[in-house]
Amino acid sequence: MIQWYNCIMNYVTTNIRLPEESYLKLKEEAFKKRKSLAAIIREKITIEDSQEESSDAIIKKIRKHASENAKYLKGVSIIKALREMRYQGKW
Repeated sequence: MIQWYNCIMNYVTTNIRLPEESYLKLKEEAFKKRKSLAAIIREKITIEDSQEESSDAIIKKIRKHASENAKYLKGVSIIKALREMRYQGKW
């Protein structure tokens, strides 16, 4: 939730270049959330102190997901899959 004191700030106007696909996705998100494109972009690039995670917490999450996904990868050769994607273009 935005606090009243966060609304009073100095803004700097700038131009940025975005890939068209990214721009369209941001515009769609702005439309769905009924916000301005600028507000959506500010949300995406602003990191609140409370949202920052330590590297240990991130690694812990990654290991948890990896162990959960391990059951789906039994008998699958990751090296073979990577080579197929690289040399045969199977994405």
